[in-house]
Amino acid sequence: MIIEVDQVAKNFKKTPALLNLSLQIKSGEIFGLIGPDGAGKSTLIHVIAGILRPDKGKVSVLGKNVLKDPESIKTSIGFLPQGLGLALAQELSVEENINYFAEINHVAPKKREERKALLLEKTQLTSFRDRPAKNLSGGMQQKLALCCTLIHGPKLILLDEPTTGVDPISRRDLWEVLNTMVEESGVTVFLTTSYMDEAARCHRVALMNNGEIIDLGVPNELLAKLKDKVFSIEAADGERELIKGLKAIPDVEVAYPMGRKIHAIYKKGDLAAIRKDVKTAGLKVKSVETGSPSIEDLFLAHTTNIKNDAINEQAFLEFFQKQEIPFQSDMPVVIKAEALEKKFKAFIAVNKINFGIKQGEIFGFLGPNGAGKTTTIKMLCGLLQPTSGTGTVAGFNLSKQVSEIKKNIGYMSQRFSLYGNLTVAENIELYGSVYGISRKEVLKRRKLIIQITDLVGKEKTITNDLPLGIKQRLALGCAILHKPDCVFLDEPTSGVDPVARRKFWDTIFLLSRRMGVTILVSTHHLDEAEYCDRIILINQGEIKATGDAEELRGKVRADLGTLLEISTENLSQALKAVKETFSHSFIYGPHLHVYTKYPASDIHKIKNMLLTNNLHLANIQEQVIPFENVFTYFCESAKEPA
Repeated sequence: MIIEVDQVAKNFKKTPALLNLSLQIKSGEIFGLIGPDGAGKSTLIHVIAGILRPDKGKVSVLGKNVLKDPESIKTSIGFLPQGLGLALAQELSVEENINYFAEINHVAPKKREERKALLLEKTQLTSFRDRPAKNLSGGMQQKLALCCTLIHGPKLILLDEPTTGVDPISRRDLWEVLNTMVEESGVTVFLTTSYMDEAARCHRVALMNNGEIIDLGVPNELLAKLKDKVFSIEAADGERELIKGLKAIPDVEVAYPMGRKIHAIYKKGDLAAIRKDVKTAGLKVKSVETGSPSIEDLFLAHTTNIKNDAINEQAFLEFFQKQEIPFQSDMPVVIKAEALEKKFKAFIAVNKINFGIKQGEIFGFLGPNGAGKTTTIKMLCGLLQPTSGTGTVAGFNLSKQVSEIKKNIGYMSQRFSLYGNLTVAENIELYGSVYGISRKEVLKRRKLIIQITDLVGKEKTITNDLPLGIKQRLALGCAILHKPDCVFLDEPTSGVDPVARRKFWDTIFLLSRRMGVTILVSTHHLDEAEYCDRIILINQGEIKATGDAEELRGKVRADLGTLLEISTENLSQALKAVKETFSHSFIYGPHLHVYTKYPASDIHKIKNMLLTNNLHLANIQEQVIPFENVFTYFCESAKEPA
């Protein structure tokens, strides 16, 4: 074992962070740690790195006692802290940053140059070696930080949420580097993540809550516990009422929206039984079918109490004080872009795009870093003047009525936009004054917003002291304080755990389905694409695809074929064996993913290819195409080299 944690406990004053936690991690594996905000993930990784000293217990890393001599492991590990670019010297260039880390880790010049060339090539940063770190995108900064972490050839890499804020294509590049390092060098990777699709890529994953490990194992084995317990239910008349009704059924453990359907975990695991319970409860549904369990289902099953975790709908209705406007497909268009273009000197950030968003629609706006998402959102909010083109928002012209648009929209920026040194209540009051709401009305609305966002008891808490998920709920509360017709959310859940994201999305669904508020949301959590009514995929300022998640997945399936997931030894060798025949093949965590138009016959071909190369096949099965694959397919299929 490369890491052994035995009965470790850590308290911060009277608050327990780790509770007699024990954990063993094998050499040469990618081990993922997931859990809600405040679960103790960062504390554990800091203890393993020798940065924090526990109150009791034993920690062994690479056979050395970390508590007695933390310095003894420093040259053998690489540690990347949480936060984009925090490990980098922003004024130094890409190459200077790598050289600096090589110097402090005593890497010989010849070995430094060899490793640097290899790492720059693998991370696709070779052509940016002279660019200052501060001028790199978030994804490029994290790839550079990973180069700096790996330059001294560590045996163990500790990564604390390394991909938070990083777009899916850059995340894929980071994972390709990690998979290659593990396969070729036998490096061990221990990482924490808030992305559930990344947890599925790990060889093993542990679910942590309240300072304890509550489940641990191979992702597929953990998901097997939910086999036949996850159901996909389509509402006949309103998702919110269906969710409320499902939560009232005693054997339903989790219920949440997934696009146009509801995912429910039903502990009886019986399709006929849940259909009977749904009918007995008088719920109006179009269909109840068996669904495919995901890591997020597993996470929510362990950490969510749906009976006590609902949004305060009474406060919500009292706040808006208007007749409910349930979403229907024939709603009028309230956000419209017509040949919208934005240039920064010679650079075209947004290239004459067209789209329309209906009242009450949840509209996903997806794309990699630098695709033009934030620029488009800022133009629609009146924060940037378009170079050409026009549009309307909430009935007001984008070119002539900017001040009216600003009064009728809510906006959450990409970075946390509230004042960290003010309390929760003070932030709400400040936003109320900005929107010109009377003092008496602000105090009334503040009380309701605090109830809606589940911040009761935290009114006097300094905002900087709140977990990220709660901060984002507060930011959303401030964005709807003036009761806008449209809300623009620019990556609102980046770095937020699934429980907090679920509550955040519960509020979004109430806004959309009950009050007819139009939502435009950009996100790097691609599972959230499933929650949207429609999606636009944008890259290099141009729209690449439009449709709902299943329609887009269907287009990929029609072009590339069925996805096969292969479990075998030596993934790099297996990839080489099949890549020549099956060009759309790649490593996905502990598995090999292969697309084929003829799965029935090609399964036999793949088996023979592996057998010819003396590789044992543990399992091969058809798999639902992850939306990350859909995203990268459309973003790269028509992409020219940047």
